[in-house]
Amino acid sequence: MVVQFVPKATANFHINSESVMPLQLDKISGVKTKDKGKLAELGINETAQQLPIEQIPESKEEIEVNPSNTCSRPPQDTPAALPEYVMPFSVQVSGSTIGLKITGVTAFSQAKIEAQISSIGQRFAGREITNDEFIQVLQEAVNKITQLYRNNGYIYAEARPVSTPIVGGSFVEINVNEGNVSEIIIQGRQRLNLSYICSRIAGGVGSPFSTVKLEEKLRLLRLDPLLESVKASLQVGSENNKTLTVTVKEAKPFAASVNFDNYFPPSVGSERGGISLRYQNLTGIGDEIAGAYFRTTSGGAEVIDFSYRLPVNPNNGTLQARVALGENKITQSDFEDLGIRGDTQLYQVIYRQPIVRSTDREFAVIGGFTHQNGQTFIFEQTPVPFGIGPDENGVSRTSVILFGQDYVSRSAIGAWSARSQFSFGTGLFDATTNNSPIPDGHFFKWNGQLQRVQQLSRNNLLILQTDLQLTPNSLLPSQQFVIGGVQSVRGYRQNARAGDNGFRLSAENRIAVRRNAAGTPTIQLAPFVELGTVWNAANNPNQLPRQTFLMGSGVGVIWQPFWELMV
Repeated sequence: MVVQFVPKATANFHINSESVMPLQLDKISGVKTKDKGKLAELGINETAQQLPIEQIPESKEEIEVNPSNTCSRPPQDTPAALPEYVMPFSVQVSGSTIGLKITGVTAFSQAKIEAQISSIGQRFAGREITNDEFIQVLQEAVNKITQLYRNNGYIYAEARPVSTPIVGGSFVEINVNEGNVSEIIIQGRQRLNLSYICSRIAGGVGSPFSTVKLEEKLRLLRLDPLLESVKASLQVGSENNKTLTVTVKEAKPFAASVNFDNYFPPSVGSERGGISLRYQNLTGIGDEIAGAYFRTTSGGAEVIDFSYRLPVNPNNGTLQARVALGENKITQSDFEDLGIRGDTQLYQVIYRQPIVRSTDREFAVIGGFTHQNGQTFIFEQTPVPFGIGPDENGVSRTSVILFGQDYVSRSAIGAWSARSQFSFGTGLFDATTNNSPIPDGHFFKWNGQLQRVQQLSRNNLLILQTDLQLTPNSLLPSQQFVIGGVQSVRGYRQNARAGDNGFRLSAENRIAVRRNAAGTPTIQLAPFVELGTVWNAANNPNQLPRQTFLMGSGVGVIWQPFWELMV
């Protein structure tokens, strides 16, 4: 059973070495970035010309702009200026040979331009044409070059002749004005730094100016949890320069949720309550601080978790620091008098950098370091080890270097999510060291996760998940693969089985039974089947129970009577 109350619901998820797959199941639909007719939901105005942004005619009146809301001139990340293109054909005009040269082109190679207009030269090869016919040829070449730009998203680019035919032999020049955004104005900003928004738009307004690139950057900005809405408009100025005005509405920075669930093992009390708090854009640079506190109803477990996340570049690279402190005590009546308890501390730094990022897919690499301490006691204060691996004082300590990759792909009917992570246990910071094959802090393991969410119909959502851990080494309990419980194999107690290696598979179908007036499901049935198994490295001296395979099935009920409450 899970009860969640969210006074101020906002979209957010963290990615770290212990998190589940980074999928938001309620946001699996996607929009193709080149579908210029599907922009209304992004707050981008569309004109009759099907532009991705609102176009404002040129005005002779000066616009009053607050310098504090104006981005610096966008960086010109264009290729080096190419030499003028001299076309390999010429035409005979009234006894003179006249050729074509194209200037101002940086978006395409000479071969691309030649291919676009080569048919013109072929039509008139071997015969002489009049001056009037050549003007028609010139206009056709101008139109074809302009159309090449338009077909590739450079809808503001324009080719035009800059000289007329000269009898006696010469060249006629066609110059291409590829368009440029000369100024970016940000409106509606409150606490968020100007540079945060400008840097995320800049990649879409370079020269040559492409509306496809700008559209993609605006879509990504619209997905930013710091912003509630994003709208954009373009004003055409002189020399085909544009002023881009972006109007944003910042999201509320504070969010809180209250939870009650049964996610803990029965030995320390299954039922727990907790509160989670989050404040985003803490200092104006897009950073976030979060904290959570959980305690079981029996008092057998307490967890305090703090994290701070800092954006480090416009492509959503983030650096996150996390501290989690836990205390556990056996509260079951059969063992309560023994005073068995344990303390844990986790310190983690994770850097995540998207390499490929668009509105429908993302590929990122992850690197980090985790240091974890644990100690167990009996009779409240007497240190003692449980199992083989911790030292004589019950202390186990690991210092782990992490490297991983994750991938998310979304479409209108489903989503894929995959993660691969390599963990290297080191001897740093006095990590536990034992003679082989006794488990210690020196190890290597690999974790893989795969998830598929598929919209079968309007009322049927299929969720498939699988997890795998492989290692050749004997592991301490903090590094083992666990199964059992609400977040693993339902129908069994939390963390019912743990081993060095493990596998889990889950299939769930969410069936909407009732919806509210807005079409959001308020009652869903969730039949599921889950199974998992664990096994130890061949030389691990710790023995597993005979039964290491678990399988469960059942039907869950998800009730969300209103937005802020989910049961």
